[in-house]
Amino acid sequence: MSADCIVRNGRLVIPQHGILEADLAIKDGKISAIGRDVGEGRETLDAGGQYVFPGCVDVHMHYGHFNEFYDEMATESKCMASLGVTTSVVLLDRCVKNMEGWKEKLDDRTLFLKEPDMLHHMWRASYTKLFPEVIEKSEKTSSNDFAFHLLMENEEQIAEIPIYHRDYGISSFKFWTGLEGPAALTPAEMWAFFTMCREEGVLAYANTVNAALWRRIARAVEARAESEPRLAGPWGAKEAFPGIVETIDLHQVLAMAQEIGLPELLIAHVTYRDSVAMIRRYRTELGLNVHGETCAAWLSLTWPEIGETLGHVATCIIPQLGYREDADALWQGIADGDITCIGTDGVISPREKFPDGRPNPIYRPPPTRDRQGLGFPSHNCMFPIALHLGLERGLGAVQIAEVCAYYPARAMRLYPQKGTIAVGSDADLVFVDTSRRHTVTLGELHTASPHTPWEGWEIGCWPTLTMLRGQVICRDGQFLAERTGRYLPRWPG
Repeated sequence: MSADCIVRNGRLVIPQHGILEADLAIKDGKISAIGRDVGEGRETLDAGGQYVFPGCVDVHMHYGHFNEFYDEMATESKCMASLGVTTSVVLLDRCVKNMEGWKEKLDDRTLFLKEPDMLHHMWRASYTKLFPEVIEKSEKTSSNDFAFHLLMENEEQIAEIPIYHRDYGISSFKFWTGLEGPAALTPAEMWAFFTMCREEGVLAYANTVNAALWRRIARAVEARAESEPRLAGPWGAKEAFPGIVETIDLHQVLAMAQEIGLPELLIAHVTYRDSVAMIRRYRTELGLNVHGETCAAWLSLTWPEIGETLGHVATCIIPQLGYREDADALWQGIADGDITCIGTDGVISPREKFPDGRPNPIYRPPPTRDRQGLGFPSHNCMFPIALHLGLERGLGAVQIAEVCAYYPARAMRLYPQKGTIAVGSDADLVFVDTSRRHTVTLGELHTASPHTPWEGWEIGCWPTLTMLRGQVICRDGQFLAERTGRYLPRWPG
């Protein structure tokens, strides 16, 4: 049977196996053959000796933090796809407040939680109210494939996890220990949540930032700033967020997961060296199936240098960027298997108006080196930056494919459909040129963000082609097919 497409002369980067110089055939959106003689096809793509990676799977994507949800999905899914991310797992939480059809209902306290000290309206109601609408609208909008996490904020939502899993194919559930206090789980609620995750066989996904401690330390730093002028600028924000803001709740989460016998646990945006050490101890000494996710920003941008170059822009990220020693620990955690996912966690600065012309109540001017603001677009160059730095540090292309595609796909219950190059897997492929240097510029990233933290970086690799389910959707930075994304249910079993 003739293939739809043949990819020739590629260096196939196959997780858990190695680099294979071979051709591959694609039929009906799937890889149908790999080898030296895969036959002919209606179309032939010559990879020209480039690396061919499996499409990346991002476990930590945000749309609609500060802007209209679907409008942001339209632009940023293009950004992600153009740079090699063919699957995004999107968190549904505070973003509901900016969804078409729901942002008009913010005053309904049965739907949204909003306390005076909270920036966001948090979704407190049943997520069944959002489905299937959110799937249908997203499939008309997204340029890459997608799945959803749900944020668990109360015991009523926790009790519905079996419904979300069995009726909508959602198998990963996030929780906060101390961010946006009223929306965070108490220890008693966390116990109920972990128990439900164990019984239902779904993934618990933890954000361990303790905002109350962060605010208390910030007040102390503000007081010190009266006699230490340097703390009045970006350094003050950095000093207000020491590593213990992440690790104090991480210890509680790990201890409770160990006590309950949680089958698996993923820790979001791991930033600090002590967190890596703690994950390693529970994983290797105590036998807990826990792994960390980090993001390109924390792997590449470090203090004090980043404070000098980006100024206030560098402080618009949670957790705050670490020091070089923290980045070194994260890379070592990748090498040792403690950090198994590299995600994005990007947030775009609020725009002044929504697409319908209504004013954005959260708007403030975007941050600059000398002005505070909101939003850090850590999503808009994740894969090229991770690959570039990983290769520089002596990791192989296969190891980067594993933390950007293979392990995330496994954690999200998407493997082997996603996350690898194998017969029967989706033909999600990324050609990467490593033969020349590339200078990152905002204008090439297909993003609505007003900046990228990697502007002007010269890196040793760049994606030249993205294929989604056998269709070339982006070539040499030019989009050929938009809004082709599909929802990926992750059913029980």
